[in-house]
Amino acid sequence: MDENKNKILDEVKKHYKEYFIYAIKRKWLEIPDDIRHKEIGFGYLKKVDNRNISFDSEKEYLKWVLENAPFHLYKSLSYMEHPDSIGGASQKKILKREMAFDIDVHRVKKCTHKDDGWICKYCLEEAKNQTFILIDEFLMPDFGLSKNDLKIVYSGNRGYHIYLKPQDEEIKNTIERWDRYQRRYFIEYILGKNLNLNYVGSGWGKRILKQFEKNKIGVKQFEKTSNWKSIIDKKKNKDKILSIIENTKNRLELDEKVMEDDIRLLRVIGSLHGYTGFIVKEIKYNSLEYFNPLNHAVFSKFNKEYYTIKINQKIDLLSINDKTYNSKSKEVPASVILFLFGHGVDFEILD
Repeated sequence: MDENKNKILDEVKKHYKEYFIYAIKRKWLEIPDDIRHKEIGFGYLKKVDNRNISFDSEKEYLKWVLENAPFHLYKSLSYMEHPDSIGGASQKKILKREMAFDIDVHRVKKCTHKDDGWICKYCLEEAKNQTFILIDEFLMPDFGLSKNDLKIVYSGNRGYHIYLKPQDEEIKNTIERWDRYQRRYFIEYILGKNLNLNYVGSGWGKRILKQFEKNKIGVKQFEKTSNWKSIIDKKKNKDKILSIIENTKNRLELDEKVMEDDIRLLRVIGSLHGYTGFIVKEIKYNSLEYFNPLNHAVFSKFNKEYYTIKINQKIDLLSINDKTYNSKSKEVPASVILFLFGHGVDFEILD
């Protein structure tokens, strides 16, 4: 690694360390429940350089985080008898598992950036929109959950994590003991993978009828029966109707493995995302509408220290904290340094 890359890496490490000192002091950093039975993973230049780590106490865990200041920090969703064992679920012995969804949005039509891995207000708006769809159209009406039963977390990139945390202990214990096949059925229902047009249930029926009305498709016939296929097959606009149904089913970009995989890791709340330098931040349901990651997920101290840099390649426009940066930008705050570093951009820090 050349002198410039070493210099950048040292600065990035310094800022991650600075952040964790502040976050731990103010209790921002999540301490996983029953930490002795949770697996920890971490990474620097990769998402996960190492996993199969466990801690006996909160104090030991926080000390380790302060000493290592990882760029990516993860915890297991599962509670494990042997979280530090190398191997799969059979070696680790799963006791129970938290339920969580991961909305992970890619570049959308409105995005002006060419780099699929970049970030802008449009893909972030779509991620938020999908979070509302998941909560308002599925979790609350179909499963009887309230906003107080959910924990919403901005992922630090282009997505959100939604944890199911029912206040009813009996329900919570039941779903945390679901096996991977029960969890699989749960997510397949939400993605419409088991939707049968010969018998459309009330939940999916309401969602699709709403889209029919938006597209000026008559709904009276569909409201009278659950056998929609017999109606659709006779329609002249059959292809349009089927297209609307498919589009309704495909409104959510969910990482299915986060729900299904027994040994899946998810980012620690209150850590930083190593690709963006943004905070993995919990947001209350009532605040979600007003949450702007490009402002509210940026550690304020990262906007106070400036660097003189030279960017050696073309980059898409980057907006952080209401300021825009491009390939010609010369004076940038630490928040931009972390983002450029996380995205592998070729740049130099000048003396």
